[in-house]
Order: sequence, then structure tokens, then C-alpha cells
Amino acid sequence: MKDGGKTKEELIKERKFLREDREKSVFKNISEYKEVAKRLKDSEVKYRTIFENTCTATMIIEEDRIISMANTQCEKLSGYSKEEVENKMKWTNFVIPEDLERMKKYHIARRKAGGKSPTEYEFHLKDKKGNIRDIFLKIGMIPNTKKSIVSLVDITERKKLERELKTIKSAIASSINANAIALADLKGNLTYVNSFFLKMWGYEKDKEVLGQSVIKFWLNAEDAEKIVKNLFDKGSSMGELVGKRKDGSIFYVQLSASMVTDKSGKPINMVGSFINITERKQEKEDLSRNLEREQILGDIVRNTPIAIAFGCTDGRLENCNAAFSELTGYSIEELKGISWNEVLAPAKQSEVEAGQLRKLTPTEKSVRYEKEYIRKNGRIVPIELVVTAKFDAEDNLVYYIAFVLDITKRKKAEQNMKSIKNELQMIMDSVPAIIFYKDTEGRIIRANKTYAYLLKMSVKDMVGKTTEELFPREQAENMRKGDQEVIISGKPKRNIIQPYDTPEGTRWAITDKMPYKDKEGKVTGVIGLAKDITVQRKSEEELQQSYERLKKTMDATIETVSKIVEVKDPYTAGHQLRVSQLTTAIAKELNLSPDKIEGIRIASLIHDIGKISIPTEILSKSTTLTDIEFSLIKEHSRIGYDILKAIDFSYPVAQIVLQHHEKINGSGYPGRLKGNEILLEAKIIGVADVVEAMSSHRPYRPALGIDKALKEISQNKGTLYDSKVVEACVKLFRKKGFEFGQGKEKNLAEK
Repeated sequence: MKDGGKTKEELIKERKFLREDREKSVFKNISEYKEVAKRLKDSEVKYRTIFENTCTATMIIEEDRIISMANTQCEKLSGYSKEEVENKMKWTNFVIPEDLERMKKYHIARRKAGGKSPTEYEFHLKDKKGNIRDIFLKIGMIPNTKKSIVSLVDITERKKLERELKTIKSAIASSINANAIALADLKGNLTYVNSFFLKMWGYEKDKEVLGQSVIKFWLNAEDAEKIVKNLFDKGSSMGELVGKRKDGSIFYVQLSASMVTDKSGKPINMVGSFINITERKQEKEDLSRNLEREQILGDIVRNTPIAIAFGCTDGRLENCNAAFSELTGYSIEELKGISWNEVLAPAKQSEVEAGQLRKLTPTEKSVRYEKEYIRKNGRIVPIELVVTAKFDAEDNLVYYIAFVLDITKRKKAEQNMKSIKNELQMIMDSVPAIIFYKDTEGRIIRANKTYAYLLKMSVKDMVGKTTEELFPREQAENMRKGDQEVIISGKPKRNIIQPYDTPEGTRWAITDKMPYKDKEGKVTGVIGLAKDITVQRKSEEELQQSYERLKKTMDATIETVSKIVEVKDPYTAGHQLRVSQLTTAIAKELNLSPDKIEGIRIASLIHDIGKISIPTEILSKSTTLTDIEFSLIKEHSRIGYDILKAIDFSYPVAQIVLQHHEKINGSGYPGRLKGNEILLEAKIIGVADVVEAMSSHRPYRPALGIDKALKEISQNKGTLYDSKVVEACVKLFRKKGFEFGQGKEKNLAEK
């Protein structure tokens, strides 16, 4: 059989050839398809990996507001898993009502032709647990789609830190290198805390925390219980815990605790030392957020609203994103390989540009500066640049990354601010009071004409001068001290009365100083408002002189009364004066107010005035007193009260004299008062009276000495004598070298 002249064998052979040829072609197409599919899959994996591993919460938003993609940082931020979010939830589910309508308008405008909406702003996000977070958002459209890519940064802590800045600075100023300390009994209840512990946990008084379980002060009770268990098992424990303040806020703490034992090794109590390491933690987190070049590749970099460009070491642009292209007016292809100076600056600024880049070193890897650049259309635009350099392990420069911001609006705002400042100066000059503004270095930044007039200078001559250049050294130091207190604490300081020299002589002013803060809450200077009080000051000085004369008269009277008692009881001559020395020292050690100290001094000088009514033979009796005689002696407190109660001392002198023999447990006389029923001043005199009496000679016994006197009050503190008063008294003798004076009043506690 033939086909077209071909034999059957030839046809079979031809068919076989065609089949083999077709099979080879199909195999080749399949191989090519697999190769393409592999490359597509590798590309998808690459960009998905970049998307997933960026340190910023990032998501893809569809036109219908559905979240089609979300990375792991979104899970951490929102509390929802990707399975719960992707293609199921809308971004509107995360926005609080107060921000929702505004953001909906942005969403619609962003997808309209010619529509405008901000590319970065702040809003409040509600997570799965209902917590409200402060969020900084950056958003841009993905080219040729209706999709947008969003980056979210949690700024809740930053906002919180800004609000607490004043408190933090004050704490730093007063507690550098100081640890919080606490003691607890074996049941885990606090028995003592120092002031740094109270500050760290946000309490004002120790009575708010004493007796409370140590577990209460930590966020995770289980972690705290492990620390306590380690103390019992091993005797000590160290670690990091999350503390919980009084207001519910949390902070990170480095803890070092140990078990206190007696000589036999038996546990007595637990002691812990705590350091707030929140700031250190925050610094570590901030470092981890720094993105390397590889982390900002792909769609995240190309579509971010921030203009970004990569530069070679020879000054040429290697690559950039769409935002940079839009900013300059050149296409991305036109920009590749072009010189920095050619695209970013007029020729006259090229040296300035080079000078800024020369500042980049392995230790100073970033510079920030402002300049002008020429767009492709010739328009000059002001910009701010942050240029960061990447160095290799050998400190060789690898590439630059530039972040560029159009600051046209800011420059216009600065011009407007200049006009506002001029108007402000006019207002200040119209005020008759002294007004000034200093920076943190004490330089006058702004002052009004009233201030300049008093110093016989022009405002222009004052601006730029420091406090030291305007006033004598001592005055300048006092003024600078007040400025620094306001700057460090972030709190106003009011009613500061100080002298200041003028060409016409020394004058006096009363000044209020307030901290001036920038938008971030940082104190950048001090605002002062002062009133000249020279006339009032002279009147006050005359009044003070009159007061001093009156005080001398009163002191002389009190001394006379005291001597009357000594004439009656010569064996205790000088007793009241020495008691007064000790009570005054104790009062100062307890940080009592000057008024209380003066009241104690007066009361102690005449606390035994009631002995005037006691027969001399009883007062000087060398043998043991009978019950009747001792009952007469005990009446001297009440008699003293009756003598003094009608005299207006401006202090409760009569009550102090009445109570100075009362005891904490109610065993004293005459009223058998207990604890807080007794005036603190009377408690102080009671301790000093015992110490002086035991350490001095009496007709019925020789002096027992100061050691026995201190032992007496120490053994009975909390029972007969106030504990804090006893501790202060013992400290004066044991650590501060206090000793009773002879003749005139002597108080070594003042040294």
C-alpha cells in the first residue's frame, strides 16, 4: 500500500519521527514553564519574607477596606492572628469612632483621580483586648492598583513618656545611683520601704504599702512567687520582672534579693534591691527597630510615601523610590547613575553638600541638614535630608541612604512664626512688669523694654548675654540656680525674691519662673515674670528688725523664768538649758519646720517651771521620795501648764509642758495619754529629759552616764518613748558627736 508514492514502511517511519519531535517540543515547553514558575515562586517568597520580617507593622488594604495581607508585627500590634485578619477584617474594625470618619475620607480621596489625602498622620488603634494605642501611620498607593500599603508604628510609650517627662526628670535629679530598697517578713509582707521604692512604684507614703504582700507589686504573680521560692531554697535570687505601679502602669525592674538570717542561719526576713531598667529596655527595642538595607527592599520601599534614594560612594545615585522621583521631577530611570549635585542642589551648594557627607564616619553614621534643590522644571524647593552611611566590617564606605523631606510648608510656617514673634515683642513691651525668656545656657533670648529700662540697656544689647554678663557673680549664681531647678524639674518655681544690681543701685524683685517646652515636651528654656518690690522690701526689713527686737525681749524673759526654777532647785541648775540643746538637735534631725523647732526650744527651756510650787526640801532630798512626795513632784507638769496657758507664745507651749512626762503606752502623767494623743514636741522633750537627767548628778545618786541613758531609751522605744525620736537621739550621740554644752547654748547638730 502506498500514500503519495510512499510505502507503508516509509509512512510508519515518518509518523514515528513526527511523534518523537512533538514529544520533544512538549517536554521543552514543560521545562520552560517549570523554570518560570520556580522564578515566580522564588520572587514571591523573597518579597513575602521581606514583608513578613520588617520590624514595622505593615498591611495591604483593598479598595473595599478589607485587609488582604498583614505581617507578624500586625499580629503583635493588634492582638489578632493573620488568619483572623487577612481577607476577613476591615481596617475600620481597628479604629476608634473619634478617628473613623476622618480616615474614611482619606481612604476614598486616596483612590480618586486627583484626590488628595495625607500620607502620614496619627490615630488611635483599638486592639483585640480593647486597649487603645497611639499609632503613627504612613501610607502609599501601590502603582497601577487600588491597593494601598500601610506602615504602623506604635507610639503609645513615646506619648506616655512625653506626659511623664517632668516626673522622670525630677526623679533622675534626686535619685541618681540610688536603689529602691524593701524589707519583707517571712510571710512576704512588706515591713519597710525607702523613699526611692515609693517613687518607683508611684506611692506617696509608706503606710500605703507596708503590710502588703510583695506579690501585689508585680505584673506577673507567678514570676514574683518564683523569686520568693528561690529565696527560701537558695537564700538569694536575681532577675528581671515587670513591676506594677499604684496607677496600674508597668515598668521593668532588675531585682536582687537575699534572705536575712540570724547567727544560727535561721531566716529572719527578706531584703530586695530594685533598679528601674525601663529606659534600658526601651533603648534595646529602639536599636532592634533600625532597618538594614535588605529590610526595606521591594514594595515597602518602592511605595512608601517617604522619598528615599541609595547612593554610590562616588556620589552617583544607584536607585530610588517613586516618592523620590516625584519629589525631583525626574523618572526613576533618569535618576539612576545621575550625580547627587546634579539632581539635588544648585552648583553654589555643591561644596556644602560635600562637606556634610564628609562628616559621615564609622562612628558618626548619619547627618541631618537643610538645603535647596532644583526640580527638573527649574523650580527651587527647600528640603531636609537625613543621610545615613553603611560601612563594612573594615570601616569602608559601602553606600548612602538618603531620606528627603519637602519642607516648603515648614519654611512658610517659620516666616509666619517670625511675624508672630514680632507681634509678641510688641505685646511684651507694653507690659509694665519684667518679662524675659532664657535658654538652658542662661542666655537672654527675649526681654521686654521694662527689664531693659531698669538695667539702663536696650533690648537688643541684652539679647544673647548670659546672666553672668548682666549681674554680679553672687546674684548671677542664685539666678542660675533657680533657672536650673525649673529646667531639671520641669515645674514652675514661684515667688522667688532676689536682689539685682542696676546702674542706680541694688533693687529687689519677686519672680515667677516657668519651664518653656517644645512640642515634644522637652524643656528648652525658662520664662520669667517679675515685679520690682524694692519699696515693699524696705518696709519688710524694718518690720523684721522690729520682730528681732521683740524676740530678744521674749528670749530674755524665758531665760529669766528658767533661772527662777534653777534658784528653786539648784541641784538641777542648767538642766532645762541642756534639755533645750538636745530637743532642738532632735527636732532638726527629724526635719521639723523652723516654727516647730522654735516652739520646742521655748517649751524645753521652761518645761519644769511648775517646780516653783514644789517645796525645796523635796526637790533637793537625797533619799528616796515617799509616795506623797512623788505625787507632789508629778503635779509640776499641770502647775506649769496653769502658769503658761494664758500666755500667747504662738506655739502650744503650755500643752507641751503639760504632756512632757506622758508615755507612749499610757503609763505617764498627768493625763495617762497614749501614742498619737501626745504631741510630738512633748515626746521629744520626754526623751531629752530622761537622757539629760540620767547623765547628770542628782542629790540622791551620782551621774549614770550617757551610755546608760541611751540604753534606757533604746530598750523602751515604742513602749515608753517614741521610736523615731529615740533613733534620732541615739544617732546624734553615736554618729554626729552631740554633747551637752556648758553655760551658753551649744548644739553640735548644727555643724
